[in-house]
Amino acid sequence: MQHLTDEQLVALCLEGKKEAFNLIVERYQKQAFSLAYRLGGDYDEARDMAQEAFIKVYSELSRFDCQRRFFPWFYRIAQNTCINFLNKKGKISTSVDDIEAFSDTLAAENTPETAILQDEAKDILRKALLELPEQFRDPLILKYLQGYSYREIAQALDLPESTIETRLYRGRQMLQKKLAPILGKEAKR
Repeated sequence: MQHLTDEQLVALCLEGKKEAFNLIVERYQKQAFSLAYRLGGDYDEARDMAQEAFIKVYSELSRFDCQRRFFPWFYRIAQNTCINFLNKKGKISTSVDDIEAFSDTLAAENTPETAILQDEAKDILRKALLELPEQFRDPLILKYLQGYSYREIAQALDLPESTIETRLYRGRQMLQKKLAPILGKEAKR
């Protein structure tokens, strides 16, 4: 069964073959955990969110369109599950480069105080990202938190690369505007 496509595995799951879903979990458990950890920043919560995402995916399998690619559908459910989880826990209420530069500067100092400030900076960025509209948030998360290339993002979201470039550009602008008051800078118009 290892050689089957995701879409074929989904079809087998819908026929009642539970081992097919186990293969889907094996294929995507690292991506689900990584997404959850990057959004939440807590190892135990990330495990819970990833598990919750797979439960949600399993319960929604009958709604999957087998004419489409599985990963973008899976990723969207996993991301929405994580965001809902964080919203329920009350964890969500400038530029990515500014946050990263600030974070890198703090990391170089390597003191307990700077570690706390670095975590706070990451939390601010996560919260700002999660407040963006989905069409801009997804590419930013894949690019800056997951480290995907433009091509990989386009494949994951089933969109042309030019659309990804545009959404990343606009998403960064929106993020800069959200972070400007925190960073003490004027938002670029």
